Amino acid sequence: MRADRRWARHAVATAGAVVLFTTGCEGPSALADGDKGGSSPGASAQAKRTASGSAAVKSAPNPGLTAFRAKPCPKPNEAEKTNGHLITTVADPREGVTVHPGGEPQTVLVKLCNTTDKPLREIALSAQVELNYAREQPPKLTVERREAPDGDWQTVELVVANDYQPLTGASGAQDLPAHGTRIVEYRISAAEDAPEGQGWLGVHAVRADADPFDAEGMRGGGSGGFPLSTEPRA
Repeated sequence: MRADRRWARHAVATAGAVVLFTTGCEGPSALADGDKGGSSPGASAQAKRTASGSAAVKSAPNPGLTAFRAKPCPKPNEAEKTNGHLITTVADPREGVTVHPGGEPQTVLVKLCNTTDKPLREIALSAQVELNYAREQPPKLTVERREAPDGDWQTVELVVANDYQPLTGASGAQDLPAHGTRIVEYRISAAEDAPEGQGWLGVHAVRADADPFDAEGMRGGGSGGFPLSTEPRA
């Protein structure tokens, strides 16, 4: 599949702009030993498989949250102004995130900043990598998201496509107050048989009620992301 020129232009425009994040090696919280009392081995295995699901286990807040929250919001750059984006983010550290097949999940804190003096209604989030992330193989990545500091983890759809698809898989719509911020945390892991890959994981903030065929209606959100790679364990 040929890359859609809209996606390429968009990636260049937003590559340095969008996500303020910290990474950590925190894995999924361990299950309690309460499954010993009469539950079957099958039930125990199922519990372990769902431990990273939406409400199975709560993890502690990310240890970098306090410092992250204090970081200032950036002003829109020229590309964001041109694209009509009203939400900004920023990325640090620049080296991005690396996951290993079957290894511990890596966590990323993401701050959305409303740059206007009016509330932005029903802002949802989506995640996307390009089709050639893993040489056109399925990347076999699991991406989850929770509201910071300690919301329930929710599995989100990872869109794998070369064209810009901010509405596909968008979820978690919330209002963003005037000059307000929203911090969410992403948790990314690779399956045991995940292929090597690298690319840009785009995080798109978009109005949940936007019409994908109305260019003007798509304005008002924001996009960004961070470098992501899947590498074999050392």
